[in-house]
Amino acid sequence: MATVDDPQQPDSRMSKTTRERLVSLGRHAALLGWSLVVLFPLYWIVSMSLKPPSAAISLPPDWVFLPTVYNYIQLLQQSSFVNAFFNSVFMVSASVIVVLLIGVPAAYVLSRYDIPRQRDVLVWILSSRMLPPVAVIIPFFVIFRALNLYDTRIGMIFMYITINISLVVWVMKAFFDGIPETLEEAARVDGATRFQAFRKVILPAAKPGIFSVAIISFIFAWIELLFSLVLTNNNAVTVTMQVYQFIGVRQIEWGMLAAATTATIIPVVLFVIAVNKYLAAGLSFGVVIKE
Repeated sequence: MATVDDPQQPDSRMSKTTRERLVSLGRHAALLGWSLVVLFPLYWIVSMSLKPPSAAISLPPDWVFLPTVYNYIQLLQQSSFVNAFFNSVFMVSASVIVVLLIGVPAAYVLSRYDIPRQRDVLVWILSSRMLPPVAVIIPFFVIFRALNLYDTRIGMIFMYITINISLVVWVMKAFFDGIPETLEEAARVDGATRFQAFRKVILPAAKPGIFSVAIISFIFAWIELLFSLVLTNNNAVTVTMQVYQFIGVRQIEWGMLAAATTATIIPVVLFVIAVNKYLAAGLSFGVVIKE
């Protein structure tokens, strides 16, 4: 019986291997197809920004064309867009730095110390994200006018901090909860103070969480539009508002609109690429510590 069954064994193993390869090929094909679906709008916007105005909305579209930077040159000549762009870079970057300086220590305290009514405090922090922006925009407008924060960079930085503080606190608290307290205890035994243990041991271990919330906070603040429309007028106008200036009553400047959209996407992509290196290093560091 053994000599009869043995020749069939390799065939069944080969069949199983073939099925696994086909499943793997199907998964990769599905991922590739989904990636093309996701990336196609980005390709469309970038390609439209590189076309002459006459070819930007031609039907059928020109798939092969000679790229031109005409739209970008025209965009850079508009001082209102350039000023709004640097306004956004400054205000969003400042808000991310401040929200991390406030949110990370707050999350550490909520994670390590027994605070009275701690759950209520966490819910109160989260409540800032429970209401839709349209429900709170009028109260913020009244407060900003009363405090002379309307149409100021300081006011918009404060607004961005308000938007992102709950995200930073909740995500970082969960991250600090996952870091063993024995690491701090070992540092304290070696003579470190509580602050030194936090700065030299806990913060390096929390790098993945810190850079993750930094990326998300940057994106949420960068793409925000409603508060910018209501709380700014001239001095603190953001880049998202300026993109809409190319949508007129009678016509839409598609080439300029595509160029402005591409220019708005670039800082987010550059920020993610710059932080990704540190995020990867922090992830490996956190894995080593957890083990």
